[in-house]
Amino acid sequence: MGVRSFRATVLSVVAGGAAWTATEYGLHRFAMHALRGRGLASREHLSHHADVTYFSPASAKAASAAATTVVVLPLATVAVGRRRAVEFTVGMIGTYLGYEVAHRRIHTHPPRSAYGRWARRSHLHHHFGAPMRNHGVTTNLWDRLFGSYDDPGVVTVPRRMAPVWLLDERGEVRPEFADDYAVRGAAGRDEVRVAADRTDAFANAAPAI
Repeated sequence: MGVRSFRATVLSVVAGGAAWTATEYGLHRFAMHALRGRGLASREHLSHHADVTYFSPASAKAASAAATTVVVLPLATVAVGRRRAVEFTVGMIGTYLGYEVAHRRIHTHPPRSAYGRWARRSHLHHHFGAPMRNHGVTTNLWDRLFGSYDDPGVVTVPRRMAPVWLLDERGEVRPEFADDYAVRGAAGRDEVRVAADRTDAFANAAPAI
């Protein structure tokens, strides 16, 4: 592979990754939130908002990747030829799988970098402060472009929904995260609160403290 061909391959893969970030934004904002539970993708996503420990099964993620490939690869082949289309699709699906890992880790693991800190603050603000803002999980580019980005500030998290990495053994924010987060409310969730959280989620409302 010559230098020119290698550069073209890299550009194709990067373009595919960039295309995923735009797709991520559009699906999250319009197919998942705007539909308010109409359709499987919206129901699954809003169920995650109602209970942040719930994630769609791996089989659903694999089906989504396969469906995206079936749609994207033929269209890209028509536009740029088979080889570049394969590279573009690899970049797009690879970035999608990276997004899935990153999204889950936001909820299950503490930040390890400045980017991880930003991603958690932005996404948890989306969950607990402004569900119709900050739709981009991997980047805020598209939110900024379309006017849906909020600077999270200090994110207030309902104690019953706090990520496991955020709180200490007393149920308070760990000192290393105190500049970014505050917690309020009780830790437990009874049947009334579970139902209320689901109602709020499907209305695109922030959960009550």
